[in-house]
Amino acid sequence: MTADQRSRISTLILLSLVPLLGMIAALFMLISSGGSNSSTPPTPLPVTQAVSRLAGQPAPNFELTALDGGSVRLSSMRGRVVFVNFWATWCEPCKREMPAFQRFMQAQTDDGAVILAVNIGDKPEDIQKFLDDNNVSAIPVLLDADYEAQTAYKADLFPTTFVIDPAGIVRDMHLGEMTFADLNGYLDQIRSSTLNFGI
Repeated sequence: MTADQRSRISTLILLSLVPLLGMIAALFMLISSGGSNSSTPPTPLPVTQAVSRLAGQPAPNFELTALDGGSVRLSSMRGRVVFVNFWATWCEPCKREMPAFQRFMQAQTDDGAVILAVNIGDKPEDIQKFLDDNNVSAIPVLLDADYEAQTAYKADLFPTTFVIDPAGIVRDMHLGEMTFADLNGYLDQIRSSTLNFGI
């Protein structure tokens, strides 16, 4: 067999494989789509929203030491909207959302909504330096030294914020940076809810 004949046979084999590969790819796509004829792809959730297994459930209670030396028990916040925010000083989105948290907390009354900033893994002196460097003073910062609250809430990504209504029920979870508008949006949703808690 000459080199020219071998080249022609190779070309024929290659050309016969192309339709076969196309059919395999089409079959794979059909199986992956579940056989749906819809040409509209599913719409993914925005990165700032996620579904929590805790949604609609009583918020896991915790009692944590505050950066200022006191302690805070979540259950003592009943009657208020509570944002439980899990964060760390090395987290850039956490840093970006702090001014919004500061502004939001400054706008609240003594019995209004509250943000509990639960720090994970940082030393108190590093947290204080972070707060000072970012001009943050109005947010209660709690230390989850034993990772108990983080484990209970399964907050593995930072920042993650749980929205808890005045009855102590988890209403939502916000994954990623929160803005001042986000905070007020969640607050308005709870205020306009069919469950009127008088807030």
